[in-house]
Amino acid sequence: MEKLTKGALVDLAAPAELWLDGGHNPAAGVALAATLRAQSPRPTHLICGMLNTKDIAGYLRPLAGIAQSLTAVSIPGEANTIPAEDTARFAADVGLPASTAASVQDAITAIRAAHPQARILICGSLYLAGHVMRENGA
Repeated sequence: MEKLTKGALVDLAAPAELWLDGGHNPAAGVALAATLRAQSPRPTHLICGMLNTKDIAGYLRPLAGIAQSLTAVSIPGEANTIPAEDTARFAADVGLPASTAASVQDAITAIRAAHPQARILICGSLYLAGHVMRENGA
């Protein structure tokens, strides 16, 4: 889990914090939940995209009691992405309030508008993390 401190997406998210994690399996969900519990208290909103080869419910279940919401995105350019609508459905099934966005930028904009002091965590896939790093440009 890495806090992004500069770049186009960081500027878009400000004043919210922007974090990135590439974990994508149930063990990563448990580890991410533990890391979030150890952070200073701050509402956490997830932006999540995953591949269809992963156990999405197993990954999201540990995060359901920690994050306030999840905004699902499809991973751009990835044939095996789980459609955002399906990711949102999995999140709702494990008790995580969920919505969808057309892009990471749209998700950041919506979360920041509703929760300007939030911690925004982009997670669920190394492919998504790579896309975010390229989009952020820092």
